[in-house]
Amino acid sequence: MITTTVHDDIRAFAAAVRSHLDDLPADEVDDLLDGLEADLSDQASEAGDDFELPDATTYAAELRAAAGLPERGSVATPKKRFAIVDDVRHGWREIHDRVRANAAGAWLLDLLVSLRPAWWVLRGVVFYLWIFLSVMSRPSTGGILDAFLTLSYNPVSWAILLTSLLVSIQWGRGRWAPFRWIRVVRTVSTVIAVIAVPMLAGSISTAMTQLFTGWVDAPQVGYETPGLAIDGQRIRNIYAYDAAGDPITGVQLFDQDGNPLRTVQSDAASESYDPYFAGGGGPVPVPETYPGAAPQWNVFPLREVPAGEWTWDGVGGLSAARLPAFPFDRVQPLPEPDRSAVSTGLGPTPSSGVSPTPLVQPTGSVTP
Repeated sequence: MITTTVHDDIRAFAAAVRSHLDDLPADEVDDLLDGLEADLSDQASEAGDDFELPDATTYAAELRAAAGLPERGSVATPKKRFAIVDDVRHGWREIHDRVRANAAGAWLLDLLVSLRPAWWVLRGVVFYLWIFLSVMSRPSTGGILDAFLTLSYNPVSWAILLTSLLVSIQWGRGRWAPFRWIRVVRTVSTVIAVIAVPMLAGSISTAMTQLFTGWVDAPQVGYETPGLAIDGQRIRNIYAYDAAGDPITGVQLFDQDGNPLRTVQSDAASESYDPYFAGGGGPVPVPETYPGAAPQWNVFPLREVPAGEWTWDGVGGLSAARLPAFPFDRVQPLPEPDRSAVSTGLGPTPSSGVSPTPLVQPTGSVTP
């Protein structure tokens, strides 16, 4: 652990370097010296008694050269400053110095400095969520939960996440910001991330809970299950059998008002695939398509793209769509109807006391 004297020497060194850079705009000086004291403190802790501070003048000149800035005494860099910005910076430095002068305050600041890597990672996750929700997500999908679920099958999402983390960490280390406009972007994005973290904390916590407990499709309070559902569980497909118990395809279904029945919600009816399941809920149903006609979502059974073959390749992986297997090869045929009951509008008489035989058994195929 480094001594108070070494801490004082490091602060004096940082102040001396700053004085050698005072011909530059304040924001550029802050960018150049960002994390300097913390980095030197880490080096002092590792080196122990062998630690020596470099010459402040030489160090400042090296910083200028590395950043591509002019030497001191050459053509002056224009100082585009606003008085209010300088006042805020000076006020912040004064607060920092006062807190650092107190033993408890210095301990707290050192603790916060040691936690900076965790913040860099969190900032990278926020960058990834922002990119996903802005570019890759659709209004009908599950938002933040989808951002994590898509990592299980989409390499593009992994590439975006890893890139976001790498950029955030490098920015935190003072790297990858050679130009002023990049430093402006870094500052603005960091401020946005700071604001977004408390706003996203609840959603991220809920999404991670669902992800690790497997509670993805369970109904939630105030959440409307899209499309057709039974007991809150989403219906992915519908399979029909004729009176003889044989499976049939190309069945068109409508409700009592003549509206087509769809397993997707109404605002996704024009899509070429089911956005709900494309977000990570299993095989992805796709509608029947005909030249010059809108997608037909009420023609069952729908073709499906297996979950393992779904890709975001610009066409939604539609080339992998195929008719799924029916749940039963054959089901119980329907008995011959009672013509007299049909003609009078009456159903079968219950007086016999015999319970009807279920048409579909729980497992396997059913033979008559």
